Amino acid sequence: MDSSRKWLFVAAGALVVALAGAEASYLVLNKGGGGTVQGVATVPTGDVVQVGGLLMVQNRQVHLLGVVAPREEPDCRTERGVVVHCTLASAGKLAELVAGKTIRCQVTRRGKDDRNWGVCRAIGGGAPAGDRVEDTINGQLLLSGWALPNDQHGRDWVALGLRAKNAEVGLWAGTVVPHGVRTGTLHGALEPNDGRTLEINETRMLLYGIDAPDLAQDCTLNGVPYQCGLRAYVQLIDLTAGVGRVTCHASKIEGDDRAYGKCGFPTPDGADIRADVPTFNERMVLSGWAVADRRLTQDYVAAEEEARKAKRGLWAGEFVRPAEWRDGQR
Repeated sequence: MDSSRKWLFVAAGALVVALAGAEASYLVLNKGGGGTVQGVATVPTGDVVQVGGLLMVQNRQVHLLGVVAPREEPDCRTERGVVVHCTLASAGKLAELVAGKTIRCQVTRRGKDDRNWGVCRAIGGGAPAGDRVEDTINGQLLLSGWALPNDQHGRDWVALGLRAKNAEVGLWAGTVVPHGVRTGTLHGALEPNDGRTLEINETRMLLYGIDAPDLAQDCTLNGVPYQCGLRAYVQLIDLTAGVGRVTCHASKIEGDDRAYGKCGFPTPDGADIRADVPTFNERMVLSGWAVADRRLTQDYVAAEEEARKAKRGLWAGEFVRPAEWRDGQR
């Protein structure tokens, strides 16, 4: 078995192990996304290729503070050039760290970033009880080498990443593509990752001002559950399929390390987005498979209202708004 397939099977096995554990105990949340969440932690498997460094605790998404998971398999190669499925391996290592344990996460928000960032620890069962960052789940994942440090989150995480790099373990045993975010005006073909995330010229971005169900999210139609996250993903694929060259204006927002973009058909000179044609951001909201993100802008509120009145997409049934779903509402 070649090394890339070996890592794939090892990681997949660890994901299965992570489904075992003690029963959840409690959840204490503060308004605005902070607080403490405690219980069994699992690693989402529906979109594992796209998201790493992410736990589900008490139905709440918690991103590990200080951690940048590898994006996808071409990001790391061995010295012989063999591709390692490093995103899946990273998720598998995280699953191994939380399997069979009760996990407590101190959760916070950073600026306008809508994600829940957590410092997570195993409690009881002989788990380290000190305050050292290397004893956290975050720190252990970094020390394993299967995640990169997020330099926006403090020196302690960078120091742990450097220790793994010097030890040449995990990702550092091969070649790692550094994490980076491009901003400005980008041109090219769009490759959707889910209902609100896409790539253009190897740059991943969120469609600015809108939100869509995650791949793992379910909604109901006529009282029957269905995979609305998957359906929203298909809608963005349908809108962008065969379109060819587009233009995106990418930027960042306060406290968030991701790129946000407005994407549409280019003007004849290719320098801007055509104003007479709806952007892909607006098209997703008009289709009913995305909603307006009022936290960032009011630009798509009217489009959302139009879709709601016409009962398009999500509005044909019942659903929890994606941001609330990520925060544990079901």
